[in-house]
Amino acid sequence: MKLIKKTGIFNPDGEIVLHPGISVSWKSLSDNALPDLPEGTPLDFEISFKEHILVSGKGGIVWATFDFRQAEVITNALLAQSISSKIGKIEMDEGALLLIKIDNNKDIEEAMDFIWRKESGLRLMPDWTYADGELNHSFEKWLNG
Repeated sequence: MKLIKKTGIFNPDGEIVLHPGISVSWKSLSDNALPDLPEGTPLDFEISFKEHILVSGKGGIVWATFDFRQAEVITNALLAQSISSKIGKIEMDEGALLLIKIDNNKDIEEAMDFIWRKESGLRLMPDWTYADGELNHSFEKWLNG
């Protein structure tokens, strides 16, 4: 999942200028020889992470969604299961990704089972498994019965 995407301008001396006063050296990025690109060639930088890490329980994070309503409903459903959680946020170029984080480490596995792993739970699919802008059908199905 893309966190940040920036475009820099290549200089023949190996500096890639992202913004006036902010540049990155080619040598700091790669052991490969400096590319023979014309001065001023735009180069895209992207920082991304693997989505499955977000729902793995690392750092207490058990779910991620782009929908605030979904995050609130899930945290309330967890509370009804006596699992305390909070909503965090990752700011991305394309908007905020909301994270459901479990306060007590001993509740992490139970929360993941309830949200997405067990048949007896919500059985939600992550938002990013659907097309951009499409509602999370698994959440809507659970919510509306």
